[in-house]
Amino acid sequence: MCVCFCAMIQALFADDDFLIIDKPAGLAVQPGEGVRVCVLDAVERDFGFRPYLVHRLDKETSGCLVVARSSRAAAELSALMGGRGAVKTYRAVVFGVPDPAAGAFRDDVRVKGESVSAETRYRTVESDGRLSLVEAELGTGRTHQIRQHFAQAGLPIVGDDRHGDFKRNKALAKELGAKRLMLYAARLYLPLKPPVDVRSSLPPHFAAFFERWGRGGAE
Repeated sequence: MCVCFCAMIQALFADDDFLIIDKPAGLAVQPGEGVRVCVLDAVERDFGFRPYLVHRLDKETSGCLVVARSSRAAAELSALMGGRGAVKTYRAVVFGVPDPAAGAFRDDVRVKGESVSAETRYRTVESDGRLSLVEAELGTGRTHQIRQHFAQAGLPIVGDDRHGDFKRNKALAKELGAKRLMLYAARLYLPLKPPVDVRSSLPPHFAAFFERWGRGGAE
């Protein structure tokens, strides 16, 4: 899906050391094959500095993303993000209904061909019996961790053609217009002094989906 990234990237927080942006879906974090504009380019264009990456989001995952203004700040923030103090909360729409409604996945996930330990805590926000809006909090930060854990639990994320259910994704795209990965980084809490607690905006594709689904308003 082609997306224009001419609009200015929204800042959720900024100080002398780092910036938290609201990354739009479809914008790659770093350069790569077929990538015309990435987060590094967009931040430099809009905020006047070449950022250092602190963590990453998948190209199709929108929401809270931290970038640093220096290598020192990047190292300090990376350590903070990898510790127990930072809280990274995501929201997703999945096929099925979690049972129990809240809990934790602790099955290993695959990262670069190897099986590694991972923890994802979750709660069900609302459900219609076929689809559910869920909230997930990372206990670890493995690649595609949330996507793998929900798929392993028989609750694939809508729009996830890599770890999810391609056939059901295709059908739901026709029925409710769910043509993107239904996952976004909704909230980020950093235990600094003072603490930083930000929330991303509701992605446009989520808003459009919720309107068609007739749900998505619960907190």
